[in-house]
Amino acid sequence: MNEIYETYKDRIDFYLVYIREAHPSDGWQVRSNLDDKLEFLEPKTEDERAEMAGVCMLDLGFTMPMLLDNMENEVDTKYAALPERLYVLDKNGNVFFRGIMGSRGFDVDTWLEAVQSQAALGDAQAAE
Repeated sequence: MNEIYETYKDRIDFYLVYIREAHPSDGWQVRSNLDDKLEFLEPKTEDERAEMAGVCMLDLGFTMPMLLDNMENEVDTKYAALPERLYVLDKNGNVFFRGIMGSRGFDVDTWLEAVQSQAALGDAQAAE
C-alpha cells in the first residue's frame, strides 16, 4: 500500500481512517491477537484512539496520512468499515470502488486497479 501511495500521491489524495478497535482485549478477542501479544483496550477517548492509531501506523509501517473516526464511529457506520475495508472515492466524493468488508476483501491488487482508473480519469480531465 505504501508503494501505491508513493506512486500516486501527487495525483490522488490518500487517507487511512482509524476506526474503533476490531478486537479489543475488553471485547471480542481473537486467538491470533493473543498469540501475537496484540492486546489493547477499546479506546474510550479521542486521545486514546489517536494513541492507538499511532501504534498502528508505526507497527504496520504506513506512510500515508491517517485520520481518526470520531468516538460515535460515524465513518465506520457509514462505510461499514469494521474491521478493514478499502475504498476509492471519485473527485466528487462518490464511491467508485468498495472492497469486500473484512480480511478476505482486503485485495490490494483490485484496489490498485481502481486507484489507477481514478488517476487516469484525473489525467484525462486535466488534459482537457
